[in-house]
Amino acid sequence: MVQFNFTDFTLEMQEMVPRQRVIVDKLFDQGVLITYTLAADRSKLWAVFQADGESELLTYIESLPMTKYCDYTYNEIMFHDSSQFIPSISLN
Repeated sequence: MVQFNFTDFTLEMQEMVPRQRVIVDKLFDQGVLITYTLAADRSKLWAVFQADGESELLTYIESLPMTKYCDYTYNEIMFHDSSQFIPSISLN
């Protein structure tokens, strides 16, 4: 799990969001990125990656365009549970 810490959300960073989303979507499609959560005040971002080691994780982190605007820390986690709302299908 990676925690990205942003000091200020600048106009330059705002302009980088579309490029960031392209990479994020690609990592989701590849099954590399599991979750991606931004704090409401845009000061922190949390992401859970599936990586085979630290060097692979760092490659994924550095592929994100906004990484150059923040500090980050990461911890290996044992597991990650989540619950997603999936609407039930009505046969009526």
